[in-house]
Amino acid sequence: MAEVRREPLPGPELENESPGTSPVKTTRGITPMAISQTSTRVNHTGSWKYIRPVHRDRVAPCNARCPVGIDIEAYMNLLREGRIWEAQDVLLRENPMPAVTGRVCDHPCELACNRVHMDGSVSIHTVERGLGDQILDQPLPDFFKPWRTESVCVIGSGPAGLACAYHLNRLGYRTVILESEPEPGGMLRVGIPEYRLPRPVLDKQIAWLEAQGIEIRCNEAVGTDLDWEDLTEFAAVFVATGAHRSRRTGMEGEDGSGLRPGLEFLRDVNAGELPILGREVAVVGGGNTAMDCARAAIRLGASVTVVYRRTREEMPAIAEEIEAAEREGARFIFQASPVEAMRTNGTMRGITCERMEMGPEDESGRRRPVPSQHGGFTLMVDSVLTAIGESTELEFLPPALRTGGGVLRTDYTGEVELPGEFGEDPSPATLVFAGGDVADQPRTVAHAMGAGKRAALGIDRALHIARGKSIESWDPTGYTFGPEGNVSMTRWRGDDPVARENPVNEVVEFEDLNLNHFRPAPPLREHHIDPLLARSSFREVNRGLLEDEVLQEARRCFNCGVCNGCDLCMIFCPDFAILRRPDGGYDIDLEYCKGCGVCAEECPRGAITMTREGV
Repeated sequence: MAEVRREPLPGPELENESPGTSPVKTTRGITPMAISQTSTRVNHTGSWKYIRPVHRDRVAPCNARCPVGIDIEAYMNLLREGRIWEAQDVLLRENPMPAVTGRVCDHPCELACNRVHMDGSVSIHTVERGLGDQILDQPLPDFFKPWRTESVCVIGSGPAGLACAYHLNRLGYRTVILESEPEPGGMLRVGIPEYRLPRPVLDKQIAWLEAQGIEIRCNEAVGTDLDWEDLTEFAAVFVATGAHRSRRTGMEGEDGSGLRPGLEFLRDVNAGELPILGREVAVVGGGNTAMDCARAAIRLGASVTVVYRRTREEMPAIAEEIEAAEREGARFIFQASPVEAMRTNGTMRGITCERMEMGPEDESGRRRPVPSQHGGFTLMVDSVLTAIGESTELEFLPPALRTGGGVLRTDYTGEVELPGEFGEDPSPATLVFAGGDVADQPRTVAHAMGAGKRAALGIDRALHIARGKSIESWDPTGYTFGPEGNVSMTRWRGDDPVARENPVNEVVEFEDLNLNHFRPAPPLREHHIDPLLARSSFREVNRGLLEDEVLQEARRCFNCGVCNGCDLCMIFCPDFAILRRPDGGYDIDLEYCKGCGVCAEECPRGAITMTREGV
């Protein structure tokens, strides 16, 4: 035990005036105390505690909500440290097309961002776009030579098909994409106008994928140019043909002139044609296709009115796309639905609409629009573009694989196990998977790419089993982000370059953070061309951020739930019980830790939790 002396601290002295006693020296307002002149490390203090701190890397909410399964927090942290190349590598491990998703993704990650509760969410899609553009400006990547014996066929070169092929390629499989159109890209090419996704960007992105060894065969449609039985050379098939058939509105006179499906209109526009619409155009619908139709029609010189049967808050389109359509001059009529097309001598004159109100909830949990008692109205227009959704075209599949609106799926990977025979239709492949818009999931680019990744993982898993290899130890919780099942291909392969401390699949909430260690920094605004200039051409409207702004925005990330070596736990520990390891991690000396919880309280990112002893 160290020697302890009781001495008064230096300070103003007072006389003890009690009679019969000698004066005692003391300090004004401070009682005598014990002071140790040696380190607190002399005394072990951890033997009586009942809780102890544990460093645990948890899941950032942006990661948990990303349908593509990107480790957003990891590449943001690398950018914060100036390690740009490594950030690109982490991004590409999960997302083969960041220059595309950074432009057209509906970015649900930003809605989940904890920073939204402080000063605005991190502009994740803008940072992703900046990294994606940098990647495309670099020389084409090295060819990934397949080392597996099996080959896989992907039907469709949209976002789901391209993502599946990319991940299978990196897993060592020879992958062939069959595309019925003259050029690859699927809905990315035929359904999204250039002002959102410039063709040079899409072409460079697909060329980047082909350089890695993905084979794309255009003008080869299964069911027309090829029979299903022609696919027998492949060990597995992934069906990713998308949804290209526009749904009918059911209004009277729908099949006459002046009314056409919105997706058909966008296909013509994206092919370089200039459809004649007339002066006044109505767009029926509230999704992204409807917004694209409205903005494309404006660029063709039309005055556009969007008619949507629900409220603005319930529009499924990306909020930024709705706002952009408004800036460019589109008008909106909510809670209205067309019931009849009006023509004179076969020429479109207008549409009769009925007012709608929100009724009881339907099977999806949303309130169903029902006709109102407040009457209707007539909208005088020269053309009508319908965009109320699309359905799949699966006639090329064997009958046993066809279901009402999609393809059978047996688990989250989208796997479909085929029997040996379908009556007269033989089974050409051991496994058939389905994903993207042909499956029952939200129809966005991000969800399609996530489906492609899950299918690639499922195919790899199934073929491992076919080779007689046991994968019982591959617990899905080890390669998923959060409760929604978004998967990490890096974790599936087991080659994660980011070191993680006791990782757990638990999402960090805003309340878990310590905001005392962060300064306010509102998000940077992307650069847009003037709305009047935007109306006059199909040039890209959103110009993104400058390179230095991308890094500045990335530094706003809280890095929720993941230790990034800030040392605050070590600095604030009153017992010096936390020590930094040579690899950058931390060790907690439990002989000295007394379980006070200061480290967990001070951790900015919620990466330390207090756990009961013995747990």
